[in-house]
Order: sequence, then C-alpha cells, then structure tokens
Amino acid sequence: MVDFRYWVTGQGREIHSIADDLAVRLGQLGDGWLESSDVSPKYFEFTPIEMHALTQRLKLPGPTCPDQKMIADIGNAVSFLNRVKALKVRGQKGYVGTSNIVWNSAEYSIAFCKNLMALWDLLVPEDNCIPITQMEKWPLIEKIDCSFNRIEEIDDSVHVLAKAQYLNLSHNSITEIGPNLQHLSGLVELDLSANCITELKSWNEKLGNLKKLTLAENSIRDLSGLSKLYSLEYLDVRGNDIEEIESIASIGRLPCLETLLLRDNPVRKVLDYRIRVLESFRERSGEVKLDNKKADGKELDTINVRLALRRAKEEKEARELRKKQKIQEKINYLSGDDNLGSGKSRSNSNSTTSEPTTTQSN
Repeated sequence: MVDFRYWVTGQGREIHSIADDLAVRLGQLGDGWLESSDVSPKYFEFTPIEMHALTQRLKLPGPTCPDQKMIADIGNAVSFLNRVKALKVRGQKGYVGTSNIVWNSAEYSIAFCKNLMALWDLLVPEDNCIPITQMEKWPLIEKIDCSFNRIEEIDDSVHVLAKAQYLNLSHNSITEIGPNLQHLSGLVELDLSANCITELKSWNEKLGNLKKLTLAENSIRDLSGLSKLYSLEYLDVRGNDIEEIESIASIGRLPCLETLLLRDNPVRKVLDYRIRVLESFRERSGEVKLDNKKADGKELDTINVRLALRRAKEEKEARELRKKQKIQEKINYLSGDDNLGSGKSRSNSNSTTSEPTTTQSN
C-alpha cells in the first residue's frame, strides 16, 4: 500500500501541507461557518484526500502547529470536525492528478466527528468490514440514505443506527423488510420505493411508530398488512398492482392517516373509485387527501348518503341477529336443551344408586 506520508500532489504539497492548509482555512472561517449552519442547516464537504491527510497528520510525532503564531494549528481542523453536524465526503472516479493513487482508496477516520448527525457518501469496502457484532452504535445519526444500491435484504447491520428517524432504501432489490427494523424504535419515515416488494405481512410488528411510508413502484396487491400501523400519517403506494377496493378498505381504520397516494394502480379504473376509497374512512372521509386532493362537496354528500345507508343496513342486520338469537333461546328452552347439563347429572346420580336387594325367605 502506498505510504501517503510521502505522497506529493501535482502542486507539490505533501500530506503535512494539506492538513496545515485545512487548519489555516478552518481556523479563519470555521467558527463563522458553524454559526451560520445553526441558523440555516447545511453540510460541509471534504474530499477523501483531505480526510486522510487529517487522519495521518494526527498520527505523526511533533507539535500540532508548525509556526509560533499558531495559525496552522491542526487543532483548528479537529475542533471544527468535532462540532460539525452534517458532513459530506465526496470522492470521484479515477486517479489523483498524474499519480497512481485512486481517489476513493484513501483511508480515513471520522472518529473525531463526535457530534455528527448526517453523513453523505460513506463507502465501506466489504472485505475490510469488521463483524456487525463488534461495531459500536451510531447514536447521533438520524437520517440515512442507502438508495440506488444493490441491497436485497435489511440485515442486522441496521442495529448500529439506533437513533435513526429517516431511512431511505429506495431503488434497491428488497423483497421483504424482515425482522431487523423493529430495533429502530425511533424510525418515523421509511422510503422503500422502487424495490421488489409484493406482500406486507404484519408490518405493524416491525414498524410500530412509523408516520410516513413510501412504497411506490413495487408489486403490492393488498394493503391489509398495514391496517395496524396506527401512527401512520402518510402512505404512498403509487405504481403498484392494487386492483380491488377491498384491498384498500382495511387501512380506513388508521386514525392518523391524512394522505394516501394511489395513482397508477389498476384500482383507479373501478367505478366511483374516489368515493368508495374515501368511504372506507367513514367519519374521517373529509379529512383524508386521496391523490393529494380532499373530497369535494359533491363527493362528501355522496359518501354521507352511502354511510347512512350502510349504518341502516348494519343496524337492521344487528336487530335481525338479536331476534334470531332470542328465538333460538326459546327453542332451546322449550326443547329442554338448556337443561341438558342438569339432566345429565341426574342420570349420572341415578346410575350410581345401588338397586335395593330382596331377601328370599325360605
């Protein structure tokens, strides 16, 4: 492996110089950048070479500053990275300058980023990964974007994301979420669009606190597996294979759902599609946005009439059921079926009574 301590760029600066230049720049501007980011949050971008230079510089013996005025004190860079909350490490394809050094091959540490809450472009070679059981949790990472990869399953590596609130796994090859997401108790937003999901089995057991769920561009046919996600406020299932209103009706019991996106599903061709879907929310039908549009006055009038007819039908069925139950109780009483238990006990007692013996006289 190339020793970066002796690596020189096209501009003639070695690792020591790169770290010193960063120290000067961050010493002069770092505090102002951090203060402005508190008002208007933004990320700070470094290259892998810069991060590698800082990592290697901290390993070298000698003073932290090459000049007496402390202008290039490496502590400036360390202090900045210790306070930064959003970091982006942007590499690029190919080699650095005219050297044989690959841009993204520079190893570096982010251990001094103690307050990091957002991280972009973290590339980890699989052959260099330590076992997941040996990894420490990342308690400050709240947003994770793993989109456009080749992920096929959500394995136990998500355990390190203990405080994750937002997870983007879109444009992968996931077929089911498995059991591991249940460890992310703080997860409120999940994007699984453009995957290979076909079924939603008991997702409430794995995503109990979820508020926003994006499942667009999958192959889902039925939403009943989401019927107990009681915290859900936003559901996007555009571009799936949902054909029947009955496949949607079960989520009408979700008390917090405000937005439902169903565009590009076969079910939209069903007669009175909007009215029948919104009707499943019953008294909340006027609160829910279906495909970004609430029910208009005409739709609400129709829904209210349909709900009134449904209630009348349900009440009639309930009365008829109670009537049948009473009739059956009378039939049972008259036929003695309600005393079968006591009759049985009497017959049992009779069978156990010994028959009287007769004495034959001579």
